[in-house]
Amino acid sequence: MNRCFTYKKGTNRDRSLFFMAIKAAVALAVLLAPLEVRAMAGIDDPVMKRAVDAGVDAERIERLANRAQSRDMTPAQLEQILLPVVSLAEMGLPYDLVMQKAAEGLSKQVPATGILLVLDHMQGSMVRSVAIVDPWMGRREVQHLIEAGRGARTTAEATRQYRGMLLESASHSLQNNTDDGLLREFLEEVVSTDIMTKGGLASIAAGLQALSEMPMTKENPGLSIRLLVGAMNAGFTASEIRELPHALHSAHFNSRLAMERIAGGMDMQRYENIPAVHIMEYLFQGNTGGGPAGFQAPDVPRDRESDRSRDRMPPVPLLP
Repeated sequence: MNRCFTYKKGTNRDRSLFFMAIKAAVALAVLLAPLEVRAMAGIDDPVMKRAVDAGVDAERIERLANRAQSRDMTPAQLEQILLPVVSLAEMGLPYDLVMQKAAEGLSKQVPATGILLVLDHMQGSMVRSVAIVDPWMGRREVQHLIEAGRGARTTAEATRQYRGMLLESASHSLQNNTDDGLLREFLEEVVSTDIMTKGGLASIAAGLQALSEMPMTKENPGLSIRLLVGAMNAGFTASEIRELPHALHSAHFNSRLAMERIAGGMDMQRYENIPAVHIMEYLFQGNTGGGPAGFQAPDVPRDRESDRSRDRMPPVPLLP
C-alpha cells in the first residue's frame, strides 16, 4: 500500500504540528505586510511614526499609500498628502473627511497638486472651526445638553463625539465660504430658543452644515437661520434638516416663487402643526402651502421685514 495512505502512530500529531507551522507562517506574513507596503510606497518612517503616535489607523494610511503607488506618485508627494491628516490628528481634530477626500482624489486620478490644494483648504477650515465650536460647547446650557444625551457613554466620550460632529459641520460651511460670524450667530440663536430642550446636538450640527447650503443664505442669511431654527423647533430630524436646502431649491424650481414667499408658506405649515415629513414632501413637490395634490401655488402673504430690501419702489409719502 502506498505510504502516503498509511497512518502510523504519531502521524496525526505530526500533521497538527505541520498545520500549526503553516498558520504561524501566514500570521507572520500578515504582520510583516505593512512593512513591505511601506517600503514599496516610499513612506518615510518619521511620517508613519507621527501618524501612528497621533492615533491614525496605520492600515488606512497603507491603503492610501497603495493608491498613491498605483498612480506613480513620488514619496515626497505622498508625504505632502499625508501631512494634513497627520497634522489634524496631532491637534485632536477630526481627520476622517480629509482622508476620504484624499482617497477620492487618488481614485479619480486628480493631479497631486489639485489634491493638495483641496486638502489644505479642508485643513484650514477645520482649524478655523475650533474658534467657533469650542467656546460654544463650553457654555453651561450645552454642557447640560451633552450630559442629557450621552446615554451609556462617559461625559468625556460624548463630548469628544459631539465636538467632532460640530467641527465637521462648521468646517463644511466654512469651506462653502460662509462667514464665521454667521455660524456663531446661528449657534447663539440655537442657545436662546427651546431647541436646547426639544432637540439634540445632532440636529444642531445638521443645521450648522445646512446653513451654507440654504438657497437664501447669501442674500438673506437671517431668513436661513430663522427657517433652520424653526425646523428644529418643529421636530425636524437631523436627516430632514440636512435635506431642507435641497427641498427649498426644489420648491423654488417647481413653484417659481421667491424664496421669501416659500419660507412664509413653510412657516404657515409649521404653525398649523403639519408633520415635518409632510412639509418636506410638499416642498419637494413645490407645494409651498401644503394641501392635496393638484394644487395651485398659493398667494402666500409676504414677510415685509424680509422683503424690505427687495422692494423696488420707494414708499409713497403721506399727504399733509
